[in-house]
Amino acid sequence: MKHKIILNKLSYLLLGLVFITFFVSCDQVESEPDSSPILIEDITGSWYIIGLEADGETPAYNGDYVKFDIYNTSENNSDFWMDDHGDFFEIKSKATIDLSSLTFSSEANTEELYSEGTVTISNGVITKNSFTTTGSGTTVDAINFEAEFSWDPGTTYLFKGHKRTAFPEDENPHYSN
Repeated sequence: MKHKIILNKLSYLLLGLVFITFFVSCDQVESEPDSSPILIEDITGSWYIIGLEADGETPAYNGDYVKFDIYNTSENNSDFWMDDHGDFFEIKSKATIDLSSLTFSSEANTEELYSEGTVTISNGVITKNSFTTTGSGTTVDAINFEAEFSWDPGTTYLFKGHKRTAFPEDENPHYSN
């Protein structure tokens, strides 16, 4: 019986030492969050964009404006993600912007992550304060680019749109040419 009590006490002591060793050995490093500015911050955010036929007027596949998001890559360079969240044209692909001219494009046949195909984005341009929304009358940036998809080779679609204001009267705009 006395032998059991000693073993129990030793077990508790050993278990206590293991816990103390575990907690003491945890390295608590306080790391600072990356506070460097986003290089492409000027173009990031939500945009309403419509895909048009090659004539630049007719909505492709009877579509309308779709919300796209443009955001930086983890490299925080002049590359960015263009993402329609799988709506309509299903674009989630990288492009590169020249920040001095606000022109952008992608490499030919860049991987498109929603359709598992490729897309070539070309002749992209963002023009500052060049679009007035119909709802609130707010002046925002405009965007235009062309895209050719591997699922429709030889057809170049034109895309145009404007930066989202987030005012309720500007949400879900409808295209009229």
